[in-house]
Amino acid sequence: MTMTTFYPFGNRQAAAWLLAPQPVDFGYPQPGAGPMSNHALVQMFEHKAWSNQRLIAALRAAPEGVDRREMAIVLLTLEHTGIVDRIFKARLTGGEHGFAAVTGDTRPDIDRLAEMLRATDAWYVDYVGRVSEEELEAVVEFTYVDGDPGRMTKGQILGHLITHGAAHRGAIGGRLGAMHVAGPSDMMTTFRRPEPVTSDTP
Repeated sequence: MTMTTFYPFGNRQAAAWLLAPQPVDFGYPQPGAGPMSNHALVQMFEHKAWSNQRLIAALRAAPEGVDRREMAIVLLTLEHTGIVDRIFKARLTGGEHGFAAVTGDTRPDIDRLAEMLRATDAWYVDYVGRVSEEELEAVVEFTYVDGDPGRMTKGQILGHLITHGAAHRGAIGGRLGAMHVAGPSDMMTTFRRPEPVTSDTP
């Protein structure tokens, strides 16, 4: 059996590998073998939106005396996920994103960051709720902000955004732990768990 080297998410070689023909039989359906239902996509992007807002709430609740440099890195990392989401939103719709880089150069204001994430996440929840199977298989050719050419299906773009956001939230969680700041659980199991019933609930 042919051995395949796997790369971490975000690595450009990984994107090239994913877009190349796949000769290895893994014994389960491969990407592109069939469309994912809109319901599943909506749930994943609703979970992403929920996770972002829980993280924003945790950052607002951080003690005053936390390391300012570390908190700036956390905010810039979270902002980066929103910038990437907006860049790919433009690619999905055929528009211009207007970004020269995927990271900001100053510490973002948490209120503006929260609103940017909320609005962008809401757009994606709406988009995946109405996108068709044919659109998900459509290929988008674009140019990365560093000038390299890119080529992905719309479905692959959406998959990238889910894993990209989750990877960076995990990195942020590690930094918050090192700062002794309580971070929220953003597991799908927590998202799908019913709210506890209280005695005041009719």
